[in-house]
Amino acid sequence: MVDPDMASKSMAGTTEVDVLIVGGGLAGLTLANALRGSRLAVLVIDSQPIPQPVVTAVAECQGYALASGRSPRVSAINLASEALLQRLGAWPADPGSSCAFTGMRVWDGRGTAAIEFNSDLTSTDHLGSIVENQVLTASLYQQALTLEDTQLRFDSSLASVVADGTGYRVQLQDGSEIRCQLLVGADGGASQVRELAQIKTLEWSYQQEALVTTIKTELPHQGIARQCFTATGPLAFLPLPNPQLCSVVWSAASTEALLALDDQALCQLLARASESVLGKVSGVDRRFSFPLRQRHALRYVKGGLALIGDAAHTIHPLAGQGANLGFADAHALALVLQQCRFNETSPGDLAVLQRYESSRRAANLLMTATMEGLKRIFDSGDPTVSWVRNLGVSMLDSRGTLKAMVARLAAGN
Repeated sequence: MVDPDMASKSMAGTTEVDVLIVGGGLAGLTLANALRGSRLAVLVIDSQPIPQPVVTAVAECQGYALASGRSPRVSAINLASEALLQRLGAWPADPGSSCAFTGMRVWDGRGTAAIEFNSDLTSTDHLGSIVENQVLTASLYQQALTLEDTQLRFDSSLASVVADGTGYRVQLQDGSEIRCQLLVGADGGASQVRELAQIKTLEWSYQQEALVTTIKTELPHQGIARQCFTATGPLAFLPLPNPQLCSVVWSAASTEALLALDDQALCQLLARASESVLGKVSGVDRRFSFPLRQRHALRYVKGGLALIGDAAHTIHPLAGQGANLGFADAHALALVLQQCRFNETSPGDLAVLQRYESSRRAANLLMTATMEGLKRIFDSGDPTVSWVRNLGVSMLDSRGTLKAMVARLAAGN
């Protein structure tokens, strides 16, 4: 283990650390913050620029063109993740940077079934919060700057990864080298660490893309997250701090036609598809699209290496649980690594890492299977499946105890 009074040391141009985290996004920075006090020398590298504080502009709408001042990429942060970030001191300090939602409403646009959840079911004042990803990343980065034994290097790209018997030697694109006892892949769904370490995945395309944007609605959202299962795919309206702004995620076989619509036509289509649940859609911001894939690593760990977050698993965004799984991974890995200082075990010890894997793999697979099942059930156009689907949702909505259990699971409790 590296001298606890030193964050890292350089020998013959090589930087030596205990833990190298590749990926300075939500999962990677959460892990770095959760290792505070571990006496482990930690280095975080990321190919992207340094996360900058987010300044939200006042929303302006000209015609149907909206300049919301918000990033379209948001996460639904459940109560467990919110509590973790607060403990780490990384929850965004500005109350205007997040929107706590007190209810959820889900309905089948092709049937009659609907279900509603509210915070009363969980004995809390809210079910979760909608936060822009870049706001969370910037907050986690600022907190990581206060860590004594942690270095942060952005604009640093990975070139190669080689196991050396005591850990890994990592070469960067600028020619510098890092030696570590534990290499953590927190570098997203297209993880270089996973690929260079030759960890195989089980994956398939959903044959869908997701359109993301921000809209302005006629009626206030009242702090309720809404999702309608349309004929083309699930359509989510997620509440933002401005009571008339929602973040939109709409899954479809192809988003090409949606991207090609002018602002007015897309606003009208969104209103129809959501059954005008918030009245007219009066403005739409820039829109983006990304393909949807399911991916799960066949193993999360090997000697001296661990995967967390999207590097280990990606799921369909229909329930907004992807970021929460990543936070839970980071927390679980930090817990086992924190114990290394007590028993003088290397953080790259396979037995240590297997405790992390066993604590997370089953939960992640269960969530993956649940999302896959929901998608298949609601994608089906078979009349019998539709009837059973509507009956099941109606029965769940009428049974308070079962509905409360589902609400607590969604909140991460």
